[in-house]
Amino acid sequence: MKAFRLSVRPAVLLVALCVSPWAGNLQAQGQQEGAALLEAAPSNPLMELQERMSALSVTSSLLAMEGALASEEYMLGPGDLFRITLGGIMATSHSVAVSVSGDLALPDVGIIPAAGRTLAAVREDAIEKLRVHYANVPIELSLTQPRMFYVHVSGAVPEPGRYLMMPISRVDDVIHQAYASRFIEIGPQGSNVAPRFISPAAPERPEISSDYRPSLRNVRIKRRDGADRSIDLMHYYSTGDTEHNPYLQDGDVVIVPTYHFRRDGVRVSGEIAYPGTHDLRPGDTILEHLALAAGPSGLDDIHEVRLTRKGNTGRVEQIDINVRDVIAGDAPTVPVEKGDLIHVQVEVVATAAIQGRVTYPGTYRIKDGSTTLRELIDMAGGLREDANLAAAFLERRKSLDFRETGRVSNLDFFSRDFARSFANQGPTRVVADLEKAIASDSDKDRIALYDGDRAVFPRDEHMVHVYGHVQSPGYVPLEEGQTAGYYIDRVGGKGSDSRDVYVFDSSTGGVRTGEHQQVRTGDTIFVDRKDIAESPEIAALLLAERQSQRQTQIMTTQVVVAGVTAITGIVTAVVAILNFKQ
Repeated sequence: MKAFRLSVRPAVLLVALCVSPWAGNLQAQGQQEGAALLEAAPSNPLMELQERMSALSVTSSLLAMEGALASEEYMLGPGDLFRITLGGIMATSHSVAVSVSGDLALPDVGIIPAAGRTLAAVREDAIEKLRVHYANVPIELSLTQPRMFYVHVSGAVPEPGRYLMMPISRVDDVIHQAYASRFIEIGPQGSNVAPRFISPAAPERPEISSDYRPSLRNVRIKRRDGADRSIDLMHYYSTGDTEHNPYLQDGDVVIVPTYHFRRDGVRVSGEIAYPGTHDLRPGDTILEHLALAAGPSGLDDIHEVRLTRKGNTGRVEQIDINVRDVIAGDAPTVPVEKGDLIHVQVEVVATAAIQGRVTYPGTYRIKDGSTTLRELIDMAGGLREDANLAAAFLERRKSLDFRETGRVSNLDFFSRDFARSFANQGPTRVVADLEKAIASDSDKDRIALYDGDRAVFPRDEHMVHVYGHVQSPGYVPLEEGQTAGYYIDRVGGKGSDSRDVYVFDSSTGGVRTGEHQQVRTGDTIFVDRKDIAESPEIAALLLAERQSQRQTQIMTTQVVVAGVTAITGIVTAVVAILNFKQ
């Protein structure tokens, strides 16, 4: 079986093929009926009504409309088909069309100009003139079928030429046709032959260079009346603004220019919905290109952009622009140039958490490095009465990138392990007097917060925590003015291998040493112990470490003794030489 071709031209082409002969017949019929109207009235009104409804149903089924035609905007031309209705119940109706010369012939009235005028103006003029002859009869004139006409497309399209369009077609309709292959070849039924597109017979033209792209932001429309208009189809695609996708008119010439993709384009990148390169339109600023790349959501989510361009001297320049200030009119807008790069910066949202005895604990948005701890407490509704300021603390949980671990090569085994255990810890407490920072109005006492900080205000339970090498570690009720030794005695005293006593300040994390230290509510007492290997592996490592230290000491002693012996021999030789000379 031979392959066959299937037409895939858009719907408007189907309308053209189906409607053109029908519209021509109706035009001829309308002229005949217009003449017959002068001679006699119709003999069968019901039959004419059925014919009229049938014609209207066929017409409406062939058209895809955006809505009712705007009579104040629709421009008439040759081929537009009207229906004139005279009378009420026994109404007479006839079809008349705008002639090739652009006129509309009215029964008993004559000819009125129609081409190039709006539907509203022609309708008003026609009804006014018809009333002169049909004063007491209802009169209605309506457009039942829009005309078809040719539009010419040239420039950066695969298939330039002329296309049959309708007044309800817009500019992008004809451009889509100029880009679409209009025929597709399909293999015999049941075969595995893949379909392929076949271009219609048309003059061959060179393919566009890979460095050039169609400039859809600068599409030109030349009209028969001499008007030359430039539209931005990309703006229409992004926002739906039909001002940049107008209706076509008879004989329009649509020109799609080109632009150099790398040299002339403006690129938008970063945190935006539709990054890419767009051609430049005269008078463009960063707002136009951001609107193209932002999509329907607009510019609400864009805070700051960086404009990068190569200056006249060849030096790369960078300009940071606050988009919100530009939109608000607080900062001047910046025009863009060919080859510019607009990078949408990520707006960093800093947050800090506050927990414990506050009115509204949670995570709040802050200004990184600016919002203070006191302001965070205000955001959370303030402290509750049972909040323990002495035990409150502040953690800096995102400071790992700035923390210096120090050199550990000179430390012994246990010290290195101890240092690593602290280096691997996540949150780091801020050593500061939180009570003073909250109560003081001085700038030097304020504590600025950073992203990820966490402030904790525990409940004041009037307890002191004792742990470490003691008999019964746990919590002890607070006794105002008592020292660490008092609380150690309350938990049964120190163990047999105890060593030092440390008092940790719950707020600052500071350490005080000795049993004589006075303790406040929320403080923690730790009793240390002597070095004890908890397992055979640790004991072996400890023994190896001590043997290594002992071997190092022996080697050092041997080197010192050898050095002393050598020095003694030298001194003896010198003395002997001096005595011999004497």
